[in-house]
Amino acid sequence: MKILTNIRFFKLAGIAQTLSSLSSYVQKQSDSKKLELVGVEIIRSNDPKAMPSVKESKENSFKVITAAIPHPDIKDLIKRTKNIANVQDALDPIVDQYQEIICHEKPDAVLLNGTYYLPWCLFLAAKNIVKNIVLHYHGSLTKETEHYPEPMKMIFRQMEKIFDSDRLRYIFPSLLAKNTVAKEVFRREPKHFCVLPNPIPLHFFNAVKKTDGLARHIGAIVRWRHIKNISFIERFAVHNAHLIKGVTLNILTDLMTVANVPSHVRRLVKFARPMESTRLARFYSKMDVVICPSRFETYGNVAQEAVACGTPALISKNMGVAETFKKFGIDRWITDFSSPAGVLHAIEAAAADEVGIGLRQELKNELNPDRIHGMLLNYVMSGQN
Repeated sequence: MKILTNIRFFKLAGIAQTLSSLSSYVQKQSDSKKLELVGVEIIRSNDPKAMPSVKESKENSFKVITAAIPHPDIKDLIKRTKNIANVQDALDPIVDQYQEIICHEKPDAVLLNGTYYLPWCLFLAAKNIVKNIVLHYHGSLTKETEHYPEPMKMIFRQMEKIFDSDRLRYIFPSLLAKNTVAKEVFRREPKHFCVLPNPIPLHFFNAVKKTDGLARHIGAIVRWRHIKNISFIERFAVHNAHLIKGVTLNILTDLMTVANVPSHVRRLVKFARPMESTRLARFYSKMDVVICPSRFETYGNVAQEAVACGTPALISKNMGVAETFKKFGIDRWITDFSSPAGVLHAIEAAAADEVGIGLRQELKNELNPDRIHGMLLNYVMSGQN
């Protein structure tokens, strides 16, 4: 069976981490599985007059097709456009490229990852060609853009609403994700879906954690975006700076966005560059507590990766991973991020807590990549029946 999917190589994106893990799983399968994964990466060409260029590479059962295509920046496009039809016209070169690749590869299934404009274009390209299409819901355009000006919000909502189709089956990483999409995006229950949490790469369980129960180093891994509740991080940094014995706040983010951080806040935190997943374990294990204050997450890989490394993670109730925390008895780390002083108190309590060996083993058993990816691929392939 051949599955075609959109990919994006970006260190801070949870979708990239999940896809990297999936591709590794596929490559480990024996020839008897007859499973091939084709990942299509669309890159925005800086030359608007350039012709699309396509490159291919293959390792075992994983083929990567990279296409550089001139197209407008999506936010700039939506700022100056009037309706979703104009957006589709502007992105037709991407849709056409996807269609050409689909016709050449002849996949048995298309797996859409996320709801941004690239999986949107892939759906438009595939819906009249491929019978078996599955959307793995990562993020929500409606939630990500809820603070945008109304005309932009409307178009982004329309873009996500196009995924409301009986041509699609859905994989949601949490019930929170499914319920939010049903209520705020589709305005109806999806017809065919399953709920499957994201896996934890096994290297996180190899981290060695040493702690004295004190809160000194606090970590956060965020894209510097409104939905990640960066306003809380800024308020927490200012509050912490006025304390006699404060903590060190370590922020791992795309440093290109640091220029957007207020100058007085930049002086109060330590910034680190994004790093490969295999190096993240060391970052987590050095932290006494990791905080995840997001306003909304369909899941939230950072929190469970930190716990797998032995580091407590404080999370918002508006994150899908809260369901995992409840299942494994660590819902005491679900926190209200309205007050920096209150969160600091929760940090001190969490730092004195312990992530036991038993908990880490339970997470490893339940959320190991082989188990989760096996279930995911079984669901995708079930559409062939």
